[in-house]
Amino acid sequence: MAPINSRRTAAGKAIGNDGYETLVQLSPDALYVVQEGRLVFINAAGARQLNASGPDELFGLPLSLLLHPDCIAQSSERVTHMLATGQSAPPMEQKYLRRDGSVIDVEVCSAPFLYQGKPAIQVIARDITDRKAAEEALRISRDRHQTLAEEATRARKSLQQEKAILEMIALEKPLPEVLRDICLGAQQILSKQPHCAILLLQADGKHMRVGAAPSFPDAYSRLVDGLEIGPSSGSCGTAIYRNEQVIVEDIERDPLWETYRAIASDFGLRACWSSPIATAAGTVLGAFGIYYSEPHAPSPEDLAFIADITHMVGIAIHKDKVERSLLESEERYRSVVTCLTEGIVVQSRDGKVLTCNPSAERILRIKPGGLVGVMRGSYFKRVLSENGIEIAWDELPSQVVLRTGKPLLDLVIGLEMRDGEIVWVSENVLPIQKADETKPSAVLLSFTDISVVKEAQRRLQHMATHDALTQLPNRSYLTEQLSRSLAQARSRKQQVAVLFLDLDRFKNVNDALGHEAGDSLLKMVAGRLASCIREHDTLARLGGDEFVIVVENFDSSAHLMALSERILQAVSEPFPIEGNEYYLGVSIGIGIYPHDAADGPTLLRCADSAMYYAKECGRNHCQFFTKELNARAQRRYFIEKNIRRALAQHEFQLHYQAKVELKTGRIVGAEALLRWNNPDAGLVPSGDFIPIAEETGLIVPIGQWALEQACRQAVKWRSSLMPGLRMAVNLSPRQFQDENLVAAITDVLRRTAMPAHALELELTESLLMGDTDRLMPVFDALTELGVRFALDDFGTGYSSLSYLQRFPIGNLKIDRSFINGIPQNRDSVALTQAIIAMAQALQMSVTAEGVEEERQVNFLKQAGCHEMQGFYFSEPVSAEIFEMLLASAVSVERGDA
Repeated sequence: MAPINSRRTAAGKAIGNDGYETLVQLSPDALYVVQEGRLVFINAAGARQLNASGPDELFGLPLSLLLHPDCIAQSSERVTHMLATGQSAPPMEQKYLRRDGSVIDVEVCSAPFLYQGKPAIQVIARDITDRKAAEEALRISRDRHQTLAEEATRARKSLQQEKAILEMIALEKPLPEVLRDICLGAQQILSKQPHCAILLLQADGKHMRVGAAPSFPDAYSRLVDGLEIGPSSGSCGTAIYRNEQVIVEDIERDPLWETYRAIASDFGLRACWSSPIATAAGTVLGAFGIYYSEPHAPSPEDLAFIADITHMVGIAIHKDKVERSLLESEERYRSVVTCLTEGIVVQSRDGKVLTCNPSAERILRIKPGGLVGVMRGSYFKRVLSENGIEIAWDELPSQVVLRTGKPLLDLVIGLEMRDGEIVWVSENVLPIQKADETKPSAVLLSFTDISVVKEAQRRLQHMATHDALTQLPNRSYLTEQLSRSLAQARSRKQQVAVLFLDLDRFKNVNDALGHEAGDSLLKMVAGRLASCIREHDTLARLGGDEFVIVVENFDSSAHLMALSERILQAVSEPFPIEGNEYYLGVSIGIGIYPHDAADGPTLLRCADSAMYYAKECGRNHCQFFTKELNARAQRRYFIEKNIRRALAQHEFQLHYQAKVELKTGRIVGAEALLRWNNPDAGLVPSGDFIPIAEETGLIVPIGQWALEQACRQAVKWRSSLMPGLRMAVNLSPRQFQDENLVAAITDVLRRTAMPAHALELELTESLLMGDTDRLMPVFDALTELGVRFALDDFGTGYSSLSYLQRFPIGNLKIDRSFINGIPQNRDSVALTQAIIAMAQALQMSVTAEGVEEERQVNFLKQAGCHEMQGFYFSEPVSAEIFEMLLASAVSVERGDA
């Protein structure tokens, strides 16, 4: 989208100029013209922005009625300034009043100009209500974070005390010193400087002794040692006896101190809070007492701190037990780490391997015992990022973690070993930092070998962008490459040419010798075409016997003519096949950017039209695109015009192709395929009208009709012939973007009484390239209904293992381009087996498309494929004929004559 200032200028030119009036009305930005304080022009976007029924509702209204009262004065001042100086005003934010009284925030750009000969102001306004709301939410979030930070600061002081206590325990200070320091530290943190003491329960379980009382005189310890615990034994004795906290705010009045009140008075004690010290299992070890010289009640913060302190005391007392437990745990840990299939390596700051497990040595191709003590970099040549780019030494994951102290998780890196092999691993890198260190002293690397998965992804990516037969780039790759070439040509003001090639007489050879010979012939043609182009030109196979060449950086059409002559000569040479020589020709159509088209799809259509014209003119020569070839565009216009009434005139119909279970040979499902029988043009190929329906959005109502018809037909067949029949319906990307899709499918299922589990929606891989956050709620809603999903033409689009993991795909449909090469083509066999094996591992079913021969059926059975479609069993047929197929299949199963 162009900047606001640029659109403002364009819009300003458009007003008052009939040649641009339509562009202004179709602009997505609101445009207003103010003259003498009133609106004299509003485009459609402006009417929508102000919630008006149309521009007519706003014409003539004073500008002040549309502005929030807070903005009227400033707006008036801006208008006066612009009319006086003739200069535009800088962008600013304002508030508009919509017709329903609601207020919206807008960003406006204003400029003076002459409208119908009089001074006026043109205003372009963009609704920024959502943005302002987001800013307010951000402010609130910042305030909340500030509050949390303050609370964290308060908690940090307590944590620092706990850390200091834990450090003393870790440094193995004697228990009396630890308890003494705990008491002194608590006295510094608690309010009003109390006296603290730790009383321990003796082995007999009945008497107490002083563990620490650093601020009490020795006489106190002598009196307390040996006192018996009980239900009325002061604060500490009672707390130990009851195993619960005892808070005495005033000793002189509390009955718990009846026996010991004189002792408390002798030492000036008036309040005592006591908390029992217990093990994790609840066994009482003693009590922690806080004494005050005057009556005093604890605050919630005091109680929370006391609870933490008693926990620390318990840790100190059980240090020996904990240490023994740690030793046992360490031994168990070593055993577990040794048996892990995941590689574990601990690496020092200077890069030396300190320890590792056997799996690490196995993954890194190192002999047992050969990794410990080795310096990083001595067992591999370089480290690669996930996209194959070498990672600089300072940016290695281990270096980043050592520098930042923060872990790095779920990394995918490649290690190029000394022999050239690349080992791909999924890795986590964690810092190892001691309590008294400011930086990590080492890192722990845990990693899993994903080389097999990476290779599978590479092969699938190659499958997605290259033709399985010739290994040339396919349509998907060509589309992206052509887009990049045109973008570069625009910036450099260069030309780009597209040569569309179609072989002449190939079908004759293919029909005479069979598909295997035809495939061999296409490979030879691909090789000859590749020899004719330059290194930076792109040669792709679109399918069948169609090829495309993208030519960049050429001087004139003479270069294209010379290239065409080389191609014509190369293809005219005989092709040796099975001891004979066969001759082909090639028709070439040429389209040139920017002369013939400004975008890739149009440029391809121009070259395609020129190629067909070359065939009409006698074949085996080249033809540049001319204006006369626009007749093909007329065909498109005819389709687009008539498709709008085809649904209302009942010109669409559904054909059904059987899905057959390979194991049993039974029909288990059907795929509904859309057909258009136009009364003037006859049967319109689906490849001609479906893309146009997609572009115009008509695919949504057409798809809704097809879904309902298919469900009604499925319900009929399920009730009368085959209860378990599944119906598959294709769902286009445009339909999936419809916000009413879930509701529409739910309504169809309800009205037709179609079980959701019997409906399978077939999607293309291009759909899954969209915004995952937007797609997943639709998938989740339909999956919750019980609807299944199938991925159509798998392997020919943008195949990615991540899609299969991310989306609830239940069935993979192997594209017919792979099935055609089975079983004679080793690559087709290997890739088909890989897809089936992968689907089985992911608990998906597999359907093979385009099955035409018995040997293909036999191969698919052995490979574990579940279902097939294709002419071997039945082509797509009308509902009446398909019903006959079902009835015949049911009759055979019943054993009827």
